Amino acid sequence: MSPVREKFIKIIEALPYDIQEEIHNKKTFDILKDVTKMYCDTYGTDDLSDEDKDVINDVLGNNFTAIQNM
Repeated sequence: MSPVREKFIKIIEALPYDIQEEIHNKKTFDILKDVTKMYCDTYGTDDLSDEDKDVINDVLGNNFTAIQNM
């Protein structure tokens, strides 16, 4: 398994809620934002491709720009 995939799995497991239960109460896009932001906050983006960073920017918008500037 790739290191990035392993990191995403760890982030999903570390969510403050059970993703299987929350999927019925929360919009999928909001869960994606939670996972993406938590990944960036925890691991940064140095190991991601420019294409991956573009996708993250689409998901997080201004929040991603703030993360990159930290």
